[in-house]
Amino acid sequence: MGTQAPTTTCSLPPSRPDSYRAYGDELDAREPLPEDFPDHNAHQAAWKQWDAEYEVFQERKTSGAVFIQDNGCGFSTLLVVAGPYQGSLWFDGRATCDRILPLNLDGRPVSFMDWLARRSMDLVGW
Repeated sequence: MGTQAPTTTCSLPPSRPDSYRAYGDELDAREPLPEDFPDHNAHQAAWKQWDAEYEVFQERKTSGAVFIQDNGCGFSTLLVVAGPYQGSLWFDGRATCDRILPLNLDGRPVSFMDWLARRSMDLVGW
């Protein structure tokens, strides 16, 4: 019995994560606040629904990529395996700056082979 690989699309941001900002801001503005509900249970139910949407939003940012390195403190390096950025590497800095940044070397996207010889932090280009 054979298995078929799942189809994936890459929704990593273009050169900067700005494409997610508007939706992220709108989603943040909709976060349910306790004072807007008659009781704790009603707030918790609304917040759980909002949080589920937020989790999908966060997962969508890295679809088409695999985590290839844990850089500590919540930072990761991603290898894009599908979509227009296939083969490039990105730095997931959402732990502190809520951004996913392309790794680059002398102004060009970093390939896996480029990355093997260097540290991700040296290639971020903050």
